Amino acid sequence: MKNQRKIVLLSLFPFLLCGCSNLNSFKDYGINDYKLIMDYKEDFKIMQLTDLHFSRQCDFKRTTDYLRKNILTSSPDLLILTGDTFMDANKSIVNNVFSFIDSFNIPFAFTYGNHDLQGDYDYYYIARELKNYKNAKYIDYEDDNIFGKANYFIDLMEESKIKYRIYIIDSNSYHFNGLKYEYDIIHEDQIKHLENINKIDGEAFGLAFYHIPLYEMHDALRLYKRGSSEVIGRGEQNEKVCYAYKRTDAFNRMKNIDIKGHFFGHDHINNADVMYQGVSLSYGVKSTREIYHNDNMIGYKEIVLKSDMSWSIDENIFTRIVGYEK
Repeated sequence: MKNQRKIVLLSLFPFLLCGCSNLNSFKDYGINDYKLIMDYKEDFKIMQLTDLHFSRQCDFKRTTDYLRKNILTSSPDLLILTGDTFMDANKSIVNNVFSFIDSFNIPFAFTYGNHDLQGDYDYYYIARELKNYKNAKYIDYEDDNIFGKANYFIDLMEESKIKYRIYIIDSNSYHFNGLKYEYDIIHEDQIKHLENINKIDGEAFGLAFYHIPLYEMHDALRLYKRGSSEVIGRGEQNEKVCYAYKRTDAFNRMKNIDIKGHFFGHDHINNADVMYQGVSLSYGVKSTREIYHNDNMIGYKEIVLKSDMSWSIDENIFTRIVGYEK
């Protein structure tokens, strides 16, 4: 069961709870200021890594040797880190991890989990550091007026047309209810931002990547475990869904802008995909052995985007365990 470990750090650094980029001034950026472009090709492959938890206690060489095998095996067109890449890290660890990821010469996108900002660096350090890496696909503005630090998108283009749209979303960290800290939500201004993105070139087939699962994953897995015909699914649930502190309309509004798939992490020993209300909700695979894990449930996820606007998760890759060196 996931607990609230390390959450005490937030009481020492209250500024981490603030999602706005600048307390003194805000600036409106255009939608295209959050846009990145990549070329689409047949069977475009996305590799999702999640919950790496690089920290001061991590065996960096052992962990990166393991990740190297997986990245080389997958050889994706785009690698997406869906949060908790870091926990109790420092600047040197951040730099070394990004240098390692960048060394494969594969474009990589990044979003935050609830632990990434709990380190020996300031609130902006990771965002600033990402700008130094040639393969990083990341946009954030310290003075924008959108909650969170990753609210951008990648359009996969075929000739001059959008084939797929990849939404990178910050699901934020914690919410204090006056008594305790709970997991935060994707905020209203972030959802409006997604809706505004959808207006610029009309609807595009969308996939969303973030860290903390929406409340609807709890609904979907409950139906799946009951054998309901309302869902189609596969995989395991070994801990409760650690969703945000309240239910919002984010799921329905994201569905309305043609976001067909959600990919997240956060719950290290859940490994399930469910089709719910015509939308795929999918846990990433815990990608290292750091902190709690199941040795039979470590690896990565691949999402392959087809030219006919279908997409798939390779069944064999989904459960692949390359293995740590003994």
